[in-house]
Amino acid sequence: MKRHLELLVVLATAAACGTSEAADLVLVNGRVYTLDERQPWAEAVAVTGERIVAVGSNSQVNALVGPQTEMIDLAGAFVLPGFNDAHVHIDATGALLTGVNLLDVHEPAAFTERVGAAAARLPRGTWITRGDWGAYEQWAAGSSGQEQGGELGAGPFTPHRDMIDDVTPEHPVLVNRWDRTMYLANSLALELAGIDENTTAPRDGVIERDATGRPTGILRGAAVRLVTEVIPPTPFETRLTQVRAVLDEAREAGVTTIQDLTTAPQLMAYRELQRRGELTARILLRPTLDNVTHTAALGISEGLGDDWLKFIGHKAWVDGIMGSSGAMFFDPYDHDPGNKGLVRQIMLPEGREGAAMSMTVDQHYTDFPPGNLERLVEQSVPTRIGPHIHAIGTKGVRIILDIYEKILKEHGLVDSDHRWRVIHAQVVHPDDFARFGELNLVAEVNPYHISDDMRWMEERIGRQRCEGAYAFRRLQDAGAVLIFGSDSPGTNAARYYLSPVYGLYAAVTRQTLTGEPPAGWFPDQRLTIEESIEAYTKGPAWAAFEEDIKGSLTPGKLADIAVFDADLIEVGNGDPAALLEAKVLYTIVGGRVVYEGEGS
Repeated sequence: MKRHLELLVVLATAAACGTSEAADLVLVNGRVYTLDERQPWAEAVAVTGERIVAVGSNSQVNALVGPQTEMIDLAGAFVLPGFNDAHVHIDATGALLTGVNLLDVHEPAAFTERVGAAAARLPRGTWITRGDWGAYEQWAAGSSGQEQGGELGAGPFTPHRDMIDDVTPEHPVLVNRWDRTMYLANSLALELAGIDENTTAPRDGVIERDATGRPTGILRGAAVRLVTEVIPPTPFETRLTQVRAVLDEAREAGVTTIQDLTTAPQLMAYRELQRRGELTARILLRPTLDNVTHTAALGISEGLGDDWLKFIGHKAWVDGIMGSSGAMFFDPYDHDPGNKGLVRQIMLPEGREGAAMSMTVDQHYTDFPPGNLERLVEQSVPTRIGPHIHAIGTKGVRIILDIYEKILKEHGLVDSDHRWRVIHAQVVHPDDFARFGELNLVAEVNPYHISDDMRWMEERIGRQRCEGAYAFRRLQDAGAVLIFGSDSPGTNAARYYLSPVYGLYAAVTRQTLTGEPPAGWFPDQRLTIEESIEAYTKGPAWAAFEEDIKGSLTPGKLADIAVFDADLIEVGNGDPAALLEAKVLYTIVGGRVVYEGEGS
């Protein structure tokens, strides 16, 4: 009788989903964490086409096995919805993965090796750019900032073109220090730019030379433009290669949806890969907010697209970042008393965009007529493609909360289902936490920032202001909907990884990757592993108006699934450091296995 009832349940589920009795794919013998509150745990999942048709016991799901059904015996592996990364820069991630990463480099041998390795894998003639050397020179990766050290001593590492000319004879190079205070061009790049012993540096620029007058390759200020002006646009095939590299990394990490800051060339690349059947993660599109005039004029509104590519938001910025001391604060930085941060270009009143990055925090929009950012947020309201605004420092967060409150109240939207976002919300003033709940806002946060950025936080803003930094528990308790993103590939000052295990670890422990400090940094702000997983799956789906098709393993939803070799709930509640060792066995997108790891 019990078996008969189980079969009736499965058949009813399949019928409700419009499928035949036999499933295309069945996963059995798993520890399935569904994130469906009606059935939190299960043993097995059945998929037909792109959709889940049953979730339950092995016996229930086995009833859907037919002659053509693909079966995977999970042998006790941990199953959960595919991760939904709410904050990725696909273009920059792809460029870093296929180009050169110098963030942790500040000595000659490693510099030569990294640049040479990039040249070896890139087609002849490809420009090698960015790099961001020296980001971990002052504070090493894994530092909590509490130990002694952190001074540069003899000064920042300064490379020479002789370090890379022999390994880049056919690749022009223009790489930069992380803070953009200096750039290094190899001999081929200098030649293409027409820079030699006789070249005069432009005003406000420096071409460094050795004792004989020969350029060393180091360029500063306006002199860099002599080279950047001869760098061609990224070829389309190169862009496709870069996106493929990101998709590879996402598959290996169990990431099935990526919420991207999207440019027109990137969207063209995504469409081409979709046409070729090469997309293995769904990409949610966020053009910059200054494009709202175009999206509005074309009638582009929330949800336009399909299950693979869809418009969900407009991205903009208020301030800079902590890494370069550009986040906006009410009081100056402790290590730089004359600096309160910088205003981003889109903040400025219409017609003043050209002065963007030279404006200090004391010159922000309240000293002028209504700013450009306010005007653009206002224009986004009819499109229903909500604003997703970057704000990091206490004053930056206050500014966007003020703008949101004003516009939401004017349109009677405060209590509506608007799902507007504050991106990062990295350091919040004590008076502003409650406003997140009062305005029904989404806090799109990046937990791995804790593990990496901890090295400089107290040096820059002091212990007291750090009480509001990455304060996820306070934001959640105040009523904000927390959603997690990796912020891959990081900033010019830090490397952030696409794999969600880094974010889960940081949210649960509030420690560096080396386990410092032992009790966690402001440990009262830790989240549970259950809360952290929800913020990486169910939360981002809801914030993108996709809760009906993603975020839980529920019949009728898309079959986007991640399978791990470790029980993330058990590990997160027991030995959270082991989260960093968890490996993906399978990544499934739309019912298709797109990645199989070792031991699968």
